[in-house]
Amino acid sequence: MRSNKKWHKLVFRQIQPIHIGKGSYGVVNETRIFIPGWTMWGALTKAYNLKNGGDLSKNQNLFENISCFYPSFDDNGKDENILFPKFDKGEFYLGNYSEDKFRAKFVDTFISTAINPGTNTASDESLHELNIILPKVKRDYRKNEKEEQIYWVGVIELEDNREIPDEIYIGGDVRYGFGKLMLINSKSELTEDEIKNWKQKGGYIPVGTHDNNAKIELLVEIEKSWEKAELRVKPRNKRFYYILGSKVKASENLKLYKGYFSK
Repeated sequence: MRSNKKWHKLVFRQIQPIHIGKGSYGVVNETRIFIPGWTMWGALTKAYNLKNGGDLSKNQNLFENISCFYPSFDDNGKDENILFPKFDKGEFYLGNYSEDKFRAKFVDTFISTAINPGTNTASDESLHELNIILPKVKRDYRKNEKEEQIYWVGVIELEDNREIPDEIYIGGDVRYGFGKLMLINSKSELTEDEIKNWKQKGGYIPVGTHDNNAKIELLVEIEKSWEKAELRVKPRNKRFYYILGSKVKASENLKLYKGYFSK
């Protein structure tokens, strides 16, 4: 049976600061500097269900064949202008930006603390520092317009005429006014070269498909469900993957699923 699915390239304009949880050390919660596919999948699914009046637990499979999303300064999302991940002499890069350079230009820190209502002072051990990716380059670095506004680009395989939410919120800290992205461009007629490029760069590749000494990361997909008004959380997919940017290729029998490759 002929599939009625097509690959689409999506370009989102970042409107608010975003925080993509990576881990914490002390009081600092670090952010990733790309958006994992599972984060975009969750944001699209939630926005779709809210707009269409559905239960938030429904339509889990609509947007699951999705890549990770990478920054760009091009509102058309051309592949040659996307900051794809790579390693150079052991250092992580997004395009020509080393991780340190990207963080210096685009990542800031949001500081918050819980207030004790009785004394109107900060509660003990409540200091919270959150790394956030800014929508635009920091003022001190604004030397040219092309690197001012951040866009996020990725691909997704959808059924024909499937509606794509044009406003989503990503990350877990939307209560601070973070996370808003607006869909500004959607391209459905991808070339074979574009599709091939994204099938190699669009997601995490499972360890074991190649003999390689690249760095690895343990990814755990969390499945949430409600039982008798109680939230249940359990791990679903728990596996080691090569870190994005590693010099490995995905096998042709693997497909993109929530930002990583799966059978």
